[in-house]
Amino acid sequence: MLGLDSSELKEVARACGQPAYRGDQLARWLFGRFELALDKMTDLPRAFREQIEAAGYVPGELAFVADRQTPDGTRKVLFASPRRGTLEVVLMPHWPDPEAARSDPQGIRPERVTTCISTQIGCAVGCAFCATGFSGFQRNVAAGEMVEQVVRMQREAGHRISNVVFMGMGEPLLNYNDTLKAVRILNEEVGIGMRHLTISTAGIIPGIDRLAAERLQLTLAVSLHAPDDILRDALVPINRRYPLADLKAAMKRYVTRTSRRITIEYVLLAGVNDSTAQARDLVRYLEGLNAHVNLIPYNATDAQFEPSRPEAVEAFREVIERSGRAVSVRVERGRQIDAACGQLRRRLAEGGEAILEKDPARAREAVVAARQARSAEQGKALTGAKEHDGAGS
Repeated sequence: MLGLDSSELKEVARACGQPAYRGDQLARWLFGRFELALDKMTDLPRAFREQIEAAGYVPGELAFVADRQTPDGTRKVLFASPRRGTLEVVLMPHWPDPEAARSDPQGIRPERVTTCISTQIGCAVGCAFCATGFSGFQRNVAAGEMVEQVVRMQREAGHRISNVVFMGMGEPLLNYNDTLKAVRILNEEVGIGMRHLTISTAGIIPGIDRLAAERLQLTLAVSLHAPDDILRDALVPINRRYPLADLKAAMKRYVTRTSRRITIEYVLLAGVNDSTAQARDLVRYLEGLNAHVNLIPYNATDAQFEPSRPEAVEAFREVIERSGRAVSVRVERGRQIDAACGQLRRRLAEGGEAILEKDPARAREAVVAARQARSAEQGKALTGAKEHDGAGS
């Protein structure tokens, strides 16, 4: 039922021989009180509740498998679905005073509470550094399962969830219809502001164009991770299908149609994409595009990449900032609870066993390919510089 909006819940009521307003009552229980037990919806007639069950409708169907938490309140939860597979959710309270929150978490209200949800079980995009990609693609997540992730975490949070990020397992724009249905339910039924909803994509251009046509005021985040095609081909294989020039054109179309600034996500990998020269290349690539750059310290996975050193992160950030572009560095959270996409799922299954063994061969191949790509780009740049000097002389 969490995948149905108020108008659809009214139709459920009518189909059960009940007046339409019973559908509104259902919606208030589900999306206002976050109630997932029919027997606790006490203002609904027992006969109606029995009819709902007999028709196969359920308020929620996800089951807890694992729940890990850090002192700052960040939580990573693994759910099992009867539809098949396990999926991950992250809850992140943002505190005005993190140190005080650690000592007295009940006495301080967070400034906002963000939950990061999954739109697919596994992922077919296969980014070289992402644990989800190493587990492969299993299936799309239904809209109701997406909304249930938020409702479940709302019940656990103790504070109202203010922001939702479609940036967990999976590529949202490869599950477009269900993702957009979940966006609308979270906005219209749960009451989360559209500007507090973020969809993250690895760069699926047809999906970006479809989303632009919706003219929604949500935030679009594009996972870039490299400023040139050679390196991005290695890190984000979908780049071979949707290269950087085409992706930039799509992002420009999105900004024009929605009047919304795009967020550029850039995971920093030591010795791969974190040099100041690459920061300057990123600045050049983003010229003419209304975008904010969000630099992300790498949360190490089985892929065997290394996080950039703090001084490299700061140097990269300074290059972006000096160009006049808005830039931020994401606060690193959840490393000790496998909070990066796909990590906990790879560690645990319903019986407590690893879902997949580590794949060091493939992990090593990903690192080697990325470093070779960087070397190739550096060599290309050096050759171009020599040719330019020769022409000048």
